[in-house]
Amino acid sequence: MPRCLFCTSEKNTPSYLPDTHFNNHTFQYLRCNSCGLIYLDPFPSDEDYKVMYPPTYQAGANPQIIPDDLKLPGLRFPYGKHYELIERYAPGKKLADYGCGHANFVVNVMAKGYSCDGVEFNPDHIKVLKEEVKAADFYSIPEFLADLSPKYDLIRLSYVLEHLDHPLEITRKLIARLNPGGVLLIEGPIETNPSLAFWVRKMYFKLVKNKAATHSPTHIFFSNARNQRDFFKKAGLDELHFEVAENEWPFPENLKEAAGIGGKFKWTIAKISRALQHVFKKWGNTFIYIGRRNNAR
Repeated sequence: MPRCLFCTSEKNTPSYLPDTHFNNHTFQYLRCNSCGLIYLDPFPSDEDYKVMYPPTYQAGANPQIIPDDLKLPGLRFPYGKHYELIERYAPGKKLADYGCGHANFVVNVMAKGYSCDGVEFNPDHIKVLKEEVKAADFYSIPEFLADLSPKYDLIRLSYVLEHLDHPLEITRKLIARLNPGGVLLIEGPIETNPSLAFWVRKMYFKLVKNKAATHSPTHIFFSNARNQRDFFKKAGLDELHFEVAENEWPFPENLKEAAGIGGKFKWTIAKISRALQHVFKKWGNTFIYIGRRNNAR
């Protein structure tokens, strides 16, 4: 019986999300009856992960320096927001980016005077990062989790947590890598949090509930603000900062990307949904969080 990844309850029901067929497997999405988390069943196998995240997934390193106020495509919070939180809450200058992708944040935060190591899934991609960004140290995930040194003042996860099939275990292992007073900075989607765009997507999926999808199941779970914050508390963190914002994703971010009438409708809904967050402050499909290891652990 599959257990909820957040509260470990075994009580669940099928969610509104359609099954997806990928790599000759069928995956369904269950909704926890206790905390409302939607999670994948079964989890992807090692072979599925290799297909989902090949060496070409990140397309090498990106050493470009990004303006502090530039919001990168698909993200809601610019690097400047991260720098602000790092300066406010990190006790020192030693950072790690868990799920560093093409190492763009690593390069940019080092340009701000910090030390930053990178961690990634694919060993072949790690070799590329080591060759192209020589000023930083890079680790595969097994390498990073196998040792408790070095320690860090802040570990960042940007759109990583939702890809993990053991998020509680990984979060606790990362907490163990923190210096005294160290913090985790985590941002990601809260895809079942209230917003106009969420309700439109949910209604659509209910209307086509018998139509299976064929996308790769990269998001292992779909959370909301409430169960996401409860998860961090369960992991052993005291919340220092939690902020919600609405992003256009997964709808088109600009009109050029909106193909056909359907695309333009989605773009319009995304824009209205973003505008409504000024009225409904708890609406939003993305979050950014800072948490410090609590004294009880």
